[in-house]
Amino acid sequence: MALAKAVSAVAPESARGKQRRARILKAATALFLETGYSGTSIDAIVEQSGGSKATLYSYFSTKEVLFRAVIDRVVSRSDVSTLDGSKDIRETLCEFAVRRMRIVFSQRHRALLRVIIEERDRFPDIARAYYELGPKGGHGLLVKYLAEKGSRGQLRIEDSEQAAESLVGMLIHRWYTEQLYLQRPPPSLADMRDRAARVVDRFLESHGVR
Repeated sequence: MALAKAVSAVAPESARGKQRRARILKAATALFLETGYSGTSIDAIVEQSGGSKATLYSYFSTKEVLFRAVIDRVVSRSDVSTLDGSKDIRETLCEFAVRRMRIVFSQRHRALLRVIIEERDRFPDIARAYYELGPKGGHGLLVKYLAEKGSRGQLRIEDSEQAAESLVGMLIHRWYTEQLYLQRPPPSLADMRDRAARVVDRFLESHGVR
């Protein structure tokens, strides 16, 4: 993830320094995702990670720099969806659907999204970078895949943008709104696989080559 306003954090060379920096990032990640940027203090991060403020500031010059490093670390470690054009279409779309749902409905993603939304006025570049890499990136990947299958006559696709929106909407919309308004627990992996299969089958009934 390439954040705008590059993260000016110091990368230590020694093994001990790398361990200290990793402990700071781990503690900061847990606290930022739990209590947000404003609710997290440097003192709390130091207390949880050990060490001292001087050590923390030797790697991260400000709280903002540390926050950017945390978001960069969390997003870069997220599962990246892929679409293999050489595999069976149904299998590929089902795998893609399950991966997307596992990301969207994970507790970690919900915490990350909450922090990004809370702080988008303070850090609009972070919100933009996350959108480009996450929702927009995944959508673009699906659009490109469907357009390619349509051009090869393997699917009946008139508008790949609209087809991608329809597929993702059927997968996510109801569960997402229930979680947003009703605080429902995330669906199980078995439920996600079942939903992916049913939605993809319905999609292929409309767009498959007869």
